[in-house]
Amino acid sequence: MQKSFRLIALIVLVLVGVWAWRTFFPGPERVIRSRLTRLARAASFEPRDGAIPRALQAQQVPDFFTADAVVLLEPRGYSALQFTGRDEIRDAALVATRALQGLKIEFLDITVTVDPDGQTALGHLTGKATVSGERDFQVMELNFRFRNVDGKWLIFKVETVKTLSTGPASRPGRRPRFEAPSRRAPCPVV
Repeated sequence: MQKSFRLIALIVLVLVGVWAWRTFFPGPERVIRSRLTRLARAASFEPRDGAIPRALQAQQVPDFFTADAVVLLEPRGYSALQFTGRDEIRDAALVATRALQGLKIEFLDITVTVDPDGQTALGHLTGKATVSGERDFQVMELNFRFRNVDGKWLIFKVETVKTLSTGPASRPGRRPRFEAPSRRAPCPVV
């Protein structure tokens, strides 16, 4: 009886130790996922929010980026957007708070790969933006490049991932990789 109690106590102690280690010393992947979730929350706002709370929330967005960050977005149905540096990113967030009734940003299917040097990482995800008052939502596949700056994972590049429809085969003057078979005379039926 006493041996089984010691074994159970040891197992519980190990589980508590693992939980504490993962909670107080999370790996870079977990930290980056958490930062992306907080960025989505900071960039989102509700229609009922006032102008001052929206502006204060928009002021938090550049804190997730390096000073020389570059954001290149190609939303479906809109012209390409490019922002360079924290000031332009902040200004874009402020313009969105004034131009839109509400905005909900979500980052789905986040995968994080830390480079071997341990100082940079790639976050690959699906971004979903829902604008209040509009029926449709915008979905984009995105790559976020992170750099560890003084122990803090900051974004230095965001870009839209090119899908197959915009690949080399769909460019004018390029032949598709797979072609339809040529038309031949039908085979005679015997």
